Amino acid sequence: MARLLQESSFTVQLFDTDIHGTLSVRGLWDFLQETAGNHTQALGVAPDDLRKRGLAWILSRLRLAVERYPALGESVTVRTWPSGVDRLFALRDFTMSGADGSIIARAVSAWLALDLASKRPLRIQSVFDRPALDAPRALSTDLEKLSGPAAAASELRFPVRFGDLDANRHVSNSRYVEWVVESAGPALLDNFSVSSLGVDFLAEMVFGGEVIVRTGPGGEARPGAAPKPGTAEQTASDSRRTLDHAVVHGGNGTEAARARTEWRPL
Repeated sequence: MARLLQESSFTVQLFDTDIHGTLSVRGLWDFLQETAGNHTQALGVAPDDLRKRGLAWILSRLRLAVERYPALGESVTVRTWPSGVDRLFALRDFTMSGADGSIIARAVSAWLALDLASKRPLRIQSVFDRPALDAPRALSTDLEKLSGPAAAASELRFPVRFGDLDANRHVSNSRYVEWVVESAGPALLDNFSVSSLGVDFLAEMVFGGEVIVRTGPGGEARPGAAPKPGTAEQTASDSRRTLDHAVVHGGNGTEAARARTEWRPL
């Protein structure tokens, strides 16, 4: 019988890093997701297994908190486990630790089992009937819906390419993470790092057209005259920054995702 705790080890490679020479946000999420994929194979509910039944796992919500980003050549260990069921969501938690055992990152996620023909979610118990691991949650945070930006201070556009698609021919969730982080702007990306990331995945996107990421000040930054993301005024501050994002289909205006990022100075 497969174990409810999966562990995988990785070494940060050059193609996993960003301009700072450390693991990128997308690279970090890819490490977590690869470990989850390995676990679903061991449990008999891998994407290929579900596809044969006309089903697919769809990531609905992600909450990620990062203590630090490991450097090029550093070895890390990822652990993941099923942490319960909430309505139609299968919950999965993650931790990433360094060679000394200290926690580098934590994440919680919520997944739907989707019927590909009807586009409707199924009861998780009809797909995965194993119990949750009896362990503390990786993050003590809720998975309530994100609000999106109250007002957009900037917009960034990306073409939707074949290289953005997964095996279901939908834009991969890793690409959304990459788009959201990129939308913060070069000045912020040069001087800050993401300390936490939340994403709600709302609608599928397919090849063609473009995506628009609208970004504005979020959380406590909203009431005041907050500087625009990525501006010199913002990077001059040594305080943390919170941004809200909306990922919108450029053709029909459908909101495909909402996100919130928190940034700390390097």
